[in-house]
Amino acid sequence: MISTPRCGNTWVRHVLSEALDLEQISVHNPKDLPRVPPERFIFQLHWYRRSDFVSYLREHGFRTVTIARHPLDVLLSVLQFIRFEPQTARWLEGDAEIPKTLAGCAPTSREFVSYASSAGAARLLSVSSQWWADPETIKTRYEDLVADPNREFARIIEALGLASEKLAAAIAANPFSRLQQLPNRHGWQGRPGLWKQLIVPLDAWRICYSNRNVFRGLGYGIRPYFVTRRAASRRWEALA
Repeated sequence: MISTPRCGNTWVRHVLSEALDLEQISVHNPKDLPRVPPERFIFQLHWYRRSDFVSYLREHGFRTVTIARHPLDVLLSVLQFIRFEPQTARWLEGDAEIPKTLAGCAPTSREFVSYASSAGAARLLSVSSQWWADPETIKTRYEDLVADPNREFARIIEALGLASEKLAAAIAANPFSRLQQLPNRHGWQGRPGLWKQLIVPLDAWRICYSNRNVFRGLGYGIRPYFVTRRAASRRWEALA
């Protein structure tokens, strides 16, 4: 599992691990991976598609699964998650450059829009798009996983060349509420398109333009919509 953070990586890893009887870990750096991985093994990592890492994956026969999610939903989830999880400072080993002052800001704030339009945010969002461009990557969208998890997980498992009689049970054992109950509140809302209620159109377009290569590469855009800054602020207060 190699994707941008907050795309549903942990959920997908748990489901696949249980459905396919795989050992699992989550790490921040390829250096933390075992030199000789177990035979049946899945790991989760947010990392660039670099030649040395690709060589490691090929040497050990890994298949890569990457999740795409609308970048504005990703950035909102990041904004919420950094309030409770200090390990976010290790995302891309600091390359994401998330300022400590961002925690507690609203998506209607200048601080959020400034970060979401920054080079650090672009690097964070680029992880999924880099792997998405690899023709050997097994690709899935968060929106499709939420809409029909049974069908989409079955498609992923088929693409891996495997089969599972435990898939339905694995999905049932990993509801979104399980992530919401973790101490770091790993799960938040999980609803595709929430950004339309929390980010005003002018800010959304600015963020989209700053990250246009990622939006274009992953096939996401912004259709006309309307929400006032006041309504977005009230909605954020109610949710956060």
